[in-house]
Amino acid sequence: MNAPVLQIPGVWRGDRAPAPAAVVSTRIEALDRALLGGWPVGALTQIVTTEAGLGFSLIIPALAGFTATGRPVALIDPPYLPYAPALASRGVDLDHLLWVRPPDAAQALWAAEQIAHSSLFAALVYWGPALDGTAERRLQLAADVAQCLAFCFRTGRADGHSYAALRLAVTPAADAQLRVEVLKCRGGRAGHGLMHRCVDLPVAA
Repeated sequence: MNAPVLQIPGVWRGDRAPAPAAVVSTRIEALDRALLGGWPVGALTQIVTTEAGLGFSLIIPALAGFTATGRPVALIDPPYLPYAPALASRGVDLDHLLWVRPPDAAQALWAAEQIAHSSLFAALVYWGPALDGTAERRLQLAADVAQCLAFCFRTGRADGHSYAALRLAVTPAADAQLRVEVLKCRGGRAGHGLMHRCVDLPVAA
């Protein structure tokens, strides 16, 4: 007999295979393989870097794909002034790019949550200090409700617990490469590493 609670959307029953998680291709073949298909939709992705602005090139192909189809994306409090010619050269349609420059970290987080809750944006990208557990859960929930991609960049060490569905550590390597380590991947295996050959595009000139 099926109890009413088992009919609630989102409740997984043990006798049914869980539905595959929705993803958006990173458009980087090796990264797609490491992430079981791409960036998770409706989830928070945390990217920890050693330098401000590092690793942004990893998500530009996905952002460009969204804007090319008229779906807006938002950059929230990037560490540098967004450099429009460089973004356009990588396929980002600037008509569908929103740059938000809040006065402080609290307002930046508020802006990220409101943009996600609006359900108008395909992706949001947030830069700032490490979020506490409550802030991460709120942003994760907002992304889930809107079914958008939520990226959170921060500099520092990739230690401690995080509620993010996906966590990556990005560091510079020789020969214009980035070293990407998968720290956490929903449904996947952590500890996977790869090298990505790319002259990393900063957010600004």
